[in-house]
Amino acid sequence: MFSQKKRNYTWLYVCGILAIVIVAVFILIGALSSQNAEEAEKASLESRVEEEQQVETDRQTETQTQDQEKEDLPSESEEEFYQSYYLVKHDNNGIKIYFSDETGKLTELETTTIVYETLSAEDQQRFDEGVKLESRDDLNKLIMDYES
Repeated sequence: MFSQKKRNYTWLYVCGILAIVIVAVFILIGALSSQNAEEAEKASLESRVEEEQQVETDRQTETQTQDQEKEDLPSESEEEFYQSYYLVKHDNNGIKIYFSDETGKLTELETTTIVYETLSAEDQQRFDEGVKLESRDDLNKLIMDYES
């Protein structure tokens, strides 16, 4: 007669379990990616720390090297003898530019157009003693200041 048919909900259980598995996989992937991101950040921080330590070590080494070089330099009087420079000095014929090479030999380069008589007493005394300049740029600046 009337029989009740039993419903089969097996497919519904399978879909539920499958949904739970998919959610679990996404959670696992998220955890692994955040763990990888943390490891990458940690590695990045470690590499920055190592670089900073290397830079500090290089600075210390450079400072030690410079200190050693300073100790190895000759005294100031010897250094003047071996260092080349320009000398601007008053001569009877005008203000002249000389160059001193590493051996200390003075070579006249040129006579300037600076008029000695129009200079102040301080400047005249300065040129009488001689103005020592280390570079060509310094020399050009001095000449431009007094010739203009």
